[in-house]
Amino acid sequence: PYMSLTATVKEEKRAKIPAVTHVDGSSRLQTVTREAEPFYHRLISAFRDRTGVPMVLNTSFNTLPGEPIVESPRDAIRSFLHSMGSIELLVLGDHVVRRKDADLKALLGEVKRDGTVMKEPLYPKRAGPFVMETTTTVGDTPDDVTDVTRLRMPSRIVHDDREGKGWFEALDDLEVQVLAMSDGTNDVRDMLSEYIDDDDEEDDDMDEEAGREDEEYQANVFNNIMRRLTRLYEYGFISW
Repeated sequence: PYMSLTATVKEEKRAKIPAVTHVDGSSRLQTVTREAEPFYHRLISAFRDRTGVPMVLNTSFNTLPGEPIVESPRDAIRSFLHSMGSIELLVLGDHVVRRKDADLKALLGEVKRDGTVMKEPLYPKRAGPFVMETTTTVGDTPDDVTDVTRLRMPSRIVHDDREGKGWFEALDDLEVQVLAMSDGTNDVRDMLSEYIDDDDEEDDDMDEEAGREDEEYQANVFNNIMRRLTRLYEYGFISW
């Protein structure tokens, strides 16, 4: 049966399969035969051999709120990416798809202490053009002001193109600026130069305390840019 029948789970087995057992002890059952689905049958058999449980949980595949069950490979990949890692891998026929984590080491490249470039840095690139919208809400007092900046990028694979949907709330103006600079021509060093003045003469005249403060500032700018690059990568706005 294709989940069209309800069966009663044996009481002594309910603790082993709680995810498919309803509160009344019932369960909707779907059987898989070797003849009809040889690959899926082998998968379930392998799971049984490892765990002693001859079944797997079958559930609808749709992680995007308000959207129906996936109907195509593109839908499946889109929903898989939107799960943000809660779905560990996706199997499409003979292909296994895994989420690729942001490779920050590759992004930064590799330079030896003597200045020799071992690996060139990579250049973040946007998935496409985007729209920015900032809304300012003013409360009862002059200090009660809230700014919210949203981004919309239709070419992003996890974009929701339904009317009124598809907006993504940015962390701050810096995140928007980093996204704008991610045009495929700027590396992290280029982005840093927008916020850090690389003036050797000023460095020579700087006292120890000021030098320490400057180092802390540069480290803070670097960490903030890297955090936003990682976040934009994870949500499909950029790649490298």
